[in-house]
Order: sequence, then structure tokens, then C-alpha cells
Amino acid sequence: MKSKVLLISFLFIFSIHAFGDVILPDDNFVVGWTTCGRSLLFNKNDLFNYIDGGAELFLEFGFKQLTVQNYKHGEYEVSLEVYEMENPTSALGTYLMKCGDETPIEGIPVRNTGNKYQFTMVKGNCFIQINSFAGNERIMPILTSLAQASLKFIAETKPVKIFDDLPRDGLIPGSELIVRGPYALQPIYTFGEGDILQLQGKIFGVTADYKASDHKTYSKLIIKYPTKAAALSAFQNLAKNLDSYSTILSQSETEFIFKDFQKKYGAVNLSNSTLEINFKLSQKPGE
Repeated sequence: MKSKVLLISFLFIFSIHAFGDVILPDDNFVVGWTTCGRSLLFNKNDLFNYIDGGAELFLEFGFKQLTVQNYKHGEYEVSLEVYEMENPTSALGTYLMKCGDETPIEGIPVRNTGNKYQFTMVKGNCFIQINSFAGNERIMPILTSLAQASLKFIAETKPVKIFDDLPRDGLIPGSELIVRGPYALQPIYTFGEGDILQLQGKIFGVTADYKASDHKTYSKLIIKYPTKAAALSAFQNLAKNLDSYSTILSQSETEFIFKDFQKKYGAVNLSNSTLEINFKLSQKPGE
């Protein structure tokens, strides 16, 4: 019976149903696979009821709503999660924070990573996950088919250009991330408590790792604020409330240099409405 399931896995019937603002694959997206239970919809107020301990990151990036649908065939069951975000940058930022090391799945025409347990994808304003409860290699083609069917009904948008703010010289490919507040920043580096950079879940920043001339690596964070006053306020707040395990070594009105608890160095530079921070430096800037 299992072999028959796999033999028909590529026979598509593209029936769909709409739920909220999302169009989902319906019964027989692959012959024999049917919806299991009703679709579930979660908004900003009840996302915590579905994600235990991880909703804050989605909300910070600009979560709008989540639609969940399970599908079943015999002993196998999978779930489709479509997270609608405020904009494509929000969706990409969420994807990059959740995807880990990317291992793209052949046949999926968008940025993705996956294994036998989970496919993670981003398209337009949506961050998408497909979860396999069995984690069985035999239904990998089913996961691929479900991904293709679901992506077909998500609108394309213009490419995200936010990484154009990062210098290309020395950049380590694949290290790029987007931040929009303390929950995204936390696994990258500890600058201080709370929303230390005053991003307020509204302002995006970009970060990546770089290779220095001495072949050692460091990290760079660039944030473009909407006004000079906002950038100045963030600069001053960072200098005043820098993590207690870091020490400011020198400071001017537009720059300060610090040393962290790992004896690494950082340099914060304010230029008009842009804040640029180089951190995890092996040498003190200027030496």
C-alpha cells in the first residue's frame, strides 16, 4: 500500500479552498491526500496559543495572521502553516531567523530549506512551513508536492533590496540576517537590555559576518533610521545603556569604541540617519 502511495505522489489535482486571506490546497493536492480537520486561523492576539515561546519573534517582524491546515493519507499526516507578514522584508527576516543552514529542496521554486521533518520557505509576504509528523523519507515527494501546490497561490512581490545596504567586500555569503527588535538581535549579539537600538518592531536593520584582512571574522550591523533625530537617539541610548559586561574605551559625539566580555572590540558610528556597528573585532579599531 505504501508503494502505491508513492507511485501516485506526482499525480496532481489542484483543488483549493480559501480561508481568511489565504488560499490553501484542498483534498487531493496529490491523489489520496485529504484535509484532516478544519483549517485554523490565528491572529496577533492568539498566536501564543499555537506557538509556545516563539510568538514574540513573529510579532516583532510584523505578523498579521497564521493559517494552519493538516493533511492525511493512511498513517501519514502533515501540516501546512502559512504566516502572513506585513511585507516581504518581514517574511524574509522571519525565514532567515528560522531556517538555519539552508539545504534547498529540488523542485521548490523559492528560497527554501528542508529535510524529512520540515520544509521552510518564503514567498512574497508569506513565511511557510510544512511539518511531517512521521519524519519519513518516503513522503518527501508529498512534502514537495504540497509545497508546490501552496506556493502557486501566493502572490509574487518585488525582490527585497534591504541587503544592498551591506558592503560586499569581505562579506561571508549566507551570513546575512535582518533584525527588527530585541528578539531577532538576541541570538546575534548582546548590546544591552530591551530594545537597546530603539527599533520598536518598525525599523529594519541588516547584519552579516565579514572576513577581515587578517583572515579573522567580525560582524557588521547597519540600521537606517527614518530621521537623523531617531538615529541620534538610538546612538545615545546605546552608549548610555550598553551591556554591563562591555566597557566603552573612547567616545565622541558620533562614535564610540567598546570592549566586550569576550575581550572582543566594537565600534559604533553615527552618520546622518545611519548607525553602523562593527563588533566581534579581534583588534581595537585604529590599531
